[in-house]
Amino acid sequence: MYSWLHASLQQLSQRAAAYSLHHALLLKGEKGIGKTEIAQQLGQFLLCANKPSLPQEDLGPCGHCQSCLLLAAGNHPDLYEIRSDKQIGVDAIRDAIKKLSGSAQLSGAKVLVIHDAHTMTESSANALLKTLEEPTNNTFLLLLSSHPERLLPTILSRCEKVALPSPTQQECITWLKDEGYANVDETLLRLYGTSPLVLIEHVKTPPKVNYQELVENLGYLKVGTADPAALAAKWQDEAITIVKWLQVWLVNELKASQKNTEHLWQMHGRCVNANEQLRNPGVNKTLVLVNILQSMAQKA
Repeated sequence: MYSWLHASLQQLSQRAAAYSLHHALLLKGEKGIGKTEIAQQLGQFLLCANKPSLPQEDLGPCGHCQSCLLLAAGNHPDLYEIRSDKQIGVDAIRDAIKKLSGSAQLSGAKVLVIHDAHTMTESSANALLKTLEEPTNNTFLLLLSSHPERLLPTILSRCEKVALPSPTQQECITWLKDEGYANVDETLLRLYGTSPLVLIEHVKTPPKVNYQELVENLGYLKVGTADPAALAAKWQDEAITIVKWLQVWLVNELKASQKNTEHLWQMHGRCVNANEQLRNPGVNKTLVLVNILQSMAQKA
């Protein structure tokens, strides 16, 4: 387990060993901190047939019972996971609920992990409510989210919220060194130091545009030597990353200068709206970027 999440996992495992763990947990935290990993290890502990009956200082699954072996093989019959690249539809939730309603096949616990729970549609969220309110015996639901504010209030009110910490910059640097990445660019650390799993993906597979290129082109926009439409077309495949970087740049500008702050805050608001737009399937990413870049060029 990642060093910054070890204490959280131990606290949850100790509560599980003491039979005081809430049946529905919302594991919330920044994208790229390891929510999936902590859910998997907690789920393995809940399903383990040989877990201790009393809390101990350092808990974990036994690793050799039938349940642990099936989990290692990736085919445990009482572990269910829901994930989607876009939105979690109602059919996926109903199918999982149907499976949870029966008895555990190994006569132990049943665990449902919902990745990116904030992508549930309103219908799918409503379909989950009854199970959140009245779960079958020894059933645990683990909802993971980097945007819990997007969840329905009815879902939030029925879950125990567990805020997972991001690493400190030093923890991130130490982990990167252990992973074989000792010389990560300082700009990437500044941008993604609190989301190390996102950072390492950028290191392994760099985006087509880098942050410095973005900053340089913002300067060209200010003096009218860059075309917003051409930049938007060039950057459309990295639209989500570009908008995130624009927000970082705007915050840095606000910290560095007391001039033109109203416009900077307006642009930051546009970026927030753009993030929402880019979540929609089929959205015209180029148009979203054009609107932001044109506004920056016009005001500059």
